[in-house]
Amino acid sequence: MKRLLAAVGVFVLVLAVSSALSAQSDPRIGTWKLNVAKSEFAHAAIRVSETRTYTASGDSVTMNAEVVTSDGSKQVGGYTAKADGKPYPYTGQNSAGAETISIRRHKNKFTSQSKKGGKRLFTTTDSFSADGKEMTLTTNGVNANGQSINSIRVYDKQ
Repeated sequence: MKRLLAAVGVFVLVLAVSSALSAQSDPRIGTWKLNVAKSEFAHAAIRVSETRTYTASGDSVTMNAEVVTSDGSKQVGGYTAKADGKPYPYTGQNSAGAETISIRRHKNKFTSQSKKGGKRLFTTTDSFSADGKEMTLTTNGVNANGQSINSIRVYDKQ
């Protein structure tokens, strides 16, 4: 009986440590602020400010964003998704009009496809500086209204 309890205890400890290490190895985790001066936008996607927060829960990541656009409007939204290529719903407001996001991880890069009605609107690639203090999101495609949202957005880790 003692062996069984010890084995269960070790198993639970291994799960907890591997989950913590997985979260730490995801370079997205944390709070990121848009560096407008380093970013480039198509006219339809200009942002005055944006804060993104990524949190890990098991093998899922939740992203919450607060965006202020050039017309002064504010959008709050995000998603909870795994990097398994399956579609997950956007929550809250999404200025591009996408309904779902699917994410794949390739080492320290993430590629996501955002869709509406099953049709791809745009693709975003997340890449990170060697020191992990800068994240670049490169987006190519259109929003739900067919307007270009091609952009390169640079974020600083807080």
